[in-house]
Amino acid sequence: MITDYADKLHLYGDLQEYADMVLAFIEKQKKENLPAGRYDLENGVFASVQSYTTRPLEGSQMESHKKYCDLQYLIEGKEKIYWASLRNLTVGNDMTPESDSILYVAGPWQGYTVLEPGMFGFYAPDDGHMPGVAADEPAPAKKIVFKIPVK
Repeated sequence: MITDYADKLHLYGDLQEYADMVLAFIEKQKKENLPAGRYDLENGVFASVQSYTTRPLEGSQMESHKKYCDLQYLIEGKEKIYWASLRNLTVGNDMTPESDSILYVAGPWQGYTVLEPGMFGFYAPDDGHMPGVAADEPAPAKKIVFKIPVK
């Protein structure tokens, strides 16, 4: 799990290969205000532009993915993303391979980060994560989730 500002993507070894592509798409989104939806990029990477209202922590579930890493970049709003090692979670609903999502029974989280505009969170397959949680009260947010294939 990595959290930082997008202008530092080049500093992270695992992300250097994708940094230029991700930053170019972020700039495209800024210029064109792209609508919600899926955008296919290069090398099996795709971006999902999402607009939503953050939700309370209560009732939220951890998730993980086997085929893709998530690089979640916040455009507007503010949200908490909780995380936990899969070692500490119990599978509740494995929806792979249909949707590449595994949901976990409510359990311990090990921490959270607060994303503000311009920041990203990177979650590998071993990182349970619970995005979209309200930082304060539920509020509108917009983000791009880059799905990066696992090698």
